[in-house]
Amino acid sequence: MKSFTANQLMKETKSFLVVRALVYLLVMLAMIVAGSIGLLLCWVLMKNNLMFLAMVIFGLTFGSFCGLLKFAKKYFLYMVKVAHVAAITELIKTGTVPVTEKGYRGVVAYGTEKIKNNFGATNIAFVADNLIHGATKQIMKWMNKAQKLLSFIPNADKVMNFINLILSTALNFIDEAILSYIFYKDEEANSFKKSCDALVYYAQSWKSMLLGALKVAVFVWVLRIVVFLIFTGIFYIIANATAGVGGLSTIIALIFAFILLYGVETIIVVPYATCIMINDYHKAIDGLPLKADLYGTLCKVSGKFKELFSRSNQPLPEEPKEIPASF
Repeated sequence: MKSFTANQLMKETKSFLVVRALVYLLVMLAMIVAGSIGLLLCWVLMKNNLMFLAMVIFGLTFGSFCGLLKFAKKYFLYMVKVAHVAAITELIKTGTVPVTEKGYRGVVAYGTEKIKNNFGATNIAFVADNLIHGATKQIMKWMNKAQKLLSFIPNADKVMNFINLILSTALNFIDEAILSYIFYKDEEANSFKKSCDALVYYAQSWKSMLLGALKVAVFVWVLRIVVFLIFTGIFYIIANATAGVGGLSTIIALIFAFILLYGVETIIVVPYATCIMINDYHKAIDGLPLKADLYGTLCKVSGKFKELFSRSNQPLPEEPKEIPASF
């Protein structure tokens, strides 16, 4: 394994930012067309004192935004993410820019080839994605003992709930670290088993992963707040100057700020957070032996992990009678 920083990984795989930008651009154009039509109808209806109907149209418009975002994330951006993870993993594993079997040098070409050659494994990862995410959340909840340790402090539960809310943002990127482990161990064919192994490693190295999660959470939320405020202010000024329709200017500003914020997250935030989590994960587990007894423990504390393990066609591990407080 070669040593990289998250910035170096981001720089080496910057081509994926362009790919993500192109995907987002297509989605954004569709959203702007739908949003403009919806807002125009709202404005006409409001002018004719049909406020209720305008609210219905606005709800449908916003719903179409969410539908398009979900569709893009689920079908298009997932494959881009998988290719990016494959390229990052190969860089960490070999220390050089990956080269395809046909001799093409580049992270995008390599990532695309990796998906084609491992289409079955990619689809398995897609199927397992919800299970991995659910298991990660359940394991994180079990491992987070700080709330109990600080219970003697007044209102400590509220502080910890806020911290957990922040860290839950970073959990979305731990899934990519698990997927990276699947690619890293390409000599093994059982992707479900590799997913379970990766989660056991995650549980073993939770302290290091928690620090990485905190870095990701702070980065994501600070950027979200700053970008959203900037975009909202810009679009409010533009809408108020051109339309001059009071409350509708705020609605227009919020919608377009939301669209641009999603673009910044898609193109910049997600790839960078992915680089941080994957890099920290591989550094944390490098040279670390798997603790065989944790399979049974994780099956006991996480139904999602148990379901994932059952799909690996391996004999279910023996679960402990009592859940250990630490490991």
